[in-house]
Amino acid sequence: MIKGIEKIITKLKGTSYIIDNNLTLFAFLGILSKRTSMLLRGILTQPFLLESGHLFFRGRKVSLTGKKKIKIGKGVTLSDYSGINANVKNFVSIGDNFSLGERSFIEGFGVMTDLGNEITIGNSVGIAANSLISVRGNITIGDDVIIGPYFSLHSENHNFSDRVNPIRMQGVTRKNVIIEDDVWIGAKVTVLAGVTIKKGSVIAAGSVVTKDTTEFGIYGGVPAKFIKERSR
Repeated sequence: MIKGIEKIITKLKGTSYIIDNNLTLFAFLGILSKRTSMLLRGILTQPFLLESGHLFFRGRKVSLTGKKKIKIGKGVTLSDYSGINANVKNFVSIGDNFSLGERSFIEGFGVMTDLGNEITIGNSVGIAANSLISVRGNITIGDDVIIGPYFSLHSENHNFSDRVNPIRMQGVTRKNVIIEDDVWIGAKVTVLAGVTIKKGSVIAAGSVVTKDTTEFGIYGGVPAKFIKERSR
């Protein structure tokens, strides 16, 4: 049975998928049962989405708002208690083999007077648990991006130049955020508005990214600074 599942997953992902020999049959059957339940929820959800590929896995108590603006590819997993609010101006587009961790959210709705713009996520992207992507300006995430837990991304800043009026009344400035292909972002990283994280970058855990990175650079700190280039 396990070998058969390995072949199916390998075919779906397009890369070799080997289950750890230390996983007991009992544990494997438990995981298989959970994934089957998620698949059934996904099948029931698909007709309500703007676009959907096959094999959509929806966990327990997943919140989906604005379904007709959500486009997803094949093999997408939305884990338990996660959510997508797609009350945006344009759409939420997610590629193949995407996973959203438990209690993680893609939040496109800020206020009724000014909805968020759009977010486009590529293929084979994983966002770990307890993360928040706040869609205000446009957000683009490329292919093969790994994002650790407690990640946050904000494509909007509050204006505060006026000392007389409260900051909350001074409006906001939205700036696009781009995360290019093959990026690894560690746990508890914050990415701020207007940043481009270039291809192949590595962002150390706990960093706050305020400026663009270089390709294949390793960055860390608050604010994140260049440490060294990845080995060739």
